Amino acid sequence: MQRMTLAPSRRIAMLWSAALALSASASPALAQQAITTPILATDQNFRDLAGISENAGGSGFVDPTTHGGAMRTGVFYRSEALTTLSTTDWRTLSSLRIGLDVDLRTPSEIDGPTSITAPNAGHDWLPAGARYINVNIYGTYAPPSSASVATPGEASAYLIATYQNFVSDATQRGGFRSALLALANEPSAALFHCAAGKDRTGWTSMLLQSIAGVAPETILTAYLASNIYMAESISAALAQIRAAVGNGPAGDLAVATAATMLGVQESYLHAGLAQIVAQYGSMQAYLIQGLGLTQADIYVLRAKMVYFANLPGQDGMTGNAASGAALLNALQNSPLSGRYTAFNYYLQSAVDAGTLGGVESLVGGQLHADTVAFLARQPLWIDAALAPNASGRDLGVGETKAWLAGVGGYFSSDGGSGVSRSIERSGGPLAGVTWRIDAQSSAFVGVGYNAGSVSSAGGRADLDTMLATFGGRYGLSSLDAGPFAEARASVGWFTDHSSRILGGGLGGTSGDASGGVVSGRADIGSVIRAAQWTFTPQLGLRATRVGLGRIEERGSELALAVDRIGYTATSAIAGLDVALDPRQVYGWQIAPSLSLGYERALSNPSVETTAALYGYTVSQVSAYDSRNLVRAGFAIAARQDAATFKAGINAIRGDNASAGFDARVSIGYQF
Repeated sequence: MQRMTLAPSRRIAMLWSAALALSASASPALAQQAITTPILATDQNFRDLAGISENAGGSGFVDPTTHGGAMRTGVFYRSEALTTLSTTDWRTLSSLRIGLDVDLRTPSEIDGPTSITAPNAGHDWLPAGARYINVNIYGTYAPPSSASVATPGEASAYLIATYQNFVSDATQRGGFRSALLALANEPSAALFHCAAGKDRTGWTSMLLQSIAGVAPETILTAYLASNIYMAESISAALAQIRAAVGNGPAGDLAVATAATMLGVQESYLHAGLAQIVAQYGSMQAYLIQGLGLTQADIYVLRAKMVYFANLPGQDGMTGNAASGAALLNALQNSPLSGRYTAFNYYLQSAVDAGTLGGVESLVGGQLHADTVAFLARQPLWIDAALAPNASGRDLGVGETKAWLAGVGGYFSSDGGSGVSRSIERSGGPLAGVTWRIDAQSSAFVGVGYNAGSVSSAGGRADLDTMLATFGGRYGLSSLDAGPFAEARASVGWFTDHSSRILGGGLGGTSGDASGGVVSGRADIGSVIRAAQWTFTPQLGLRATRVGLGRIEERGSELALAVDRIGYTATSAIAGLDVALDPRQVYGWQIAPSLSLGYERALSNPSVETTAALYGYTVSQVSAYDSRNLVRAGFAIAARQDAATFKAGINAIRGDNASAGFDARVSIGYQF
């Protein structure tokens, strides 16, 4: 069978594909940030890892990466040794606020002496404020000897072996591991270099660019750009060699051999990549198995180098999910990103997975908006408890009734697009007295407690409310028939304990706050008698003010500082009660009744909250956004002598997929 031989270009393409594939890539974003790295006359191979200028063969802009990312400038710089800097170039380098200088050279290269082929041997002139570490890649006193190299072919073979050893030699793998970890753990900008900044530095750069997701052809262009950046210094070195050796065949050979040693070629880098494929199968395996990096190390390095303008699925998100995704996006520029944090690991793994995993709907704190929306409707539950006892119509003039009511309810709102569903539960007692002052007027006062809970967006808020309510009714002719006016008010003091689960390995948060609810309502209506029936239509207005204190969440890196919330709700109310006159049943007077109610929000029914994290704000709206609420209920009252027992249930329906019910029971004794 005839062996099929691939063309060199085809083999190279397959090699890059096999070695550099860290994850499936998406279409890269168009990078428009220009490269403005300063040119240093005395450090010609100095450049920003983010991209190279057009003059050096690059695009002049930051390099795009997989998953639609773009390289960040000012993070990692590559260079030759910092031994021959002019004062001007040192000041320029110092202005970049470089915090770490990683020197990849051997002791002999650091201690000198200089030579024609090693003009920058010596100690670094550190940028102002920079910390220095030496990571000797070779692990020996001096680089592998090139004394036997006498021809360009031997020089090429020497450098090919050098790059292969970057992969096969355990000591050198350990050196690259140490260099990468030093870069990963540096909070400031960092610079790394060897002697000329082309081989050990070039390999380190290739590893970082591969982690970032830079395209293979772009990595190769940046690698070969050393020939362009160092062209002047290479020419000067070759001229010195020519002057020392002279013209003729010997001089030509010496110059050609030196030119091969002083520059870079595709074959060198490809030799190292081929060794990766042969020994480990892929770049990912080389990084993890060969260098001993963890996935967390890789994610820290990538986050330092790459910014993703759009996170997975972000463009199609709406509502609270869109706000949460925007916060996650913004946090790429916070201290949580590019460090060993749960957030960094989550976000980078989400980029690889192509989904935010629902965290976008949990991170923004919708629960707090839903909590305020629940509190703003708390007067509805008070009304339900008061309904059987507040009017005083069942009392004689001068009589007083002491009563105890219990009410419980359930309410849910599905929310709009991008808004999570909320579920509310509440219940508690309300005790009070109602006094029939005279034929035309009555008054009541009550105190109570309500235990409520709100569940939404992976969180739960538990609320305890102490409340007081009072009010009265005045009939123009009589409380028993004809038109009347009614007013009532309530005041509540509550505590709020909230907890949220964020998902994505981000843990959970908890927070505490307190606040108050004040509500007032005024109605006009009429009591209409028709045979055995009593009809009571009425119209009214209600205003409610909720104040919830600032919440400082704790327990997670993404714990929010939620701003103090002040929300006012106003509504118009219409209702109709239909009651049948009492019937004697086994010694009890039994009276059933029906009620219909409608409430129209006059203010925005949706609540919006704002929170902050590392200076970035996120807004969330409540799932409840019903402009209209309809209520239908049935109740029954039983009376024997001075004692009364009443029970009822209401079904509630709102637009925008809101619905619920409440049930109540009460006992009373009049005297």
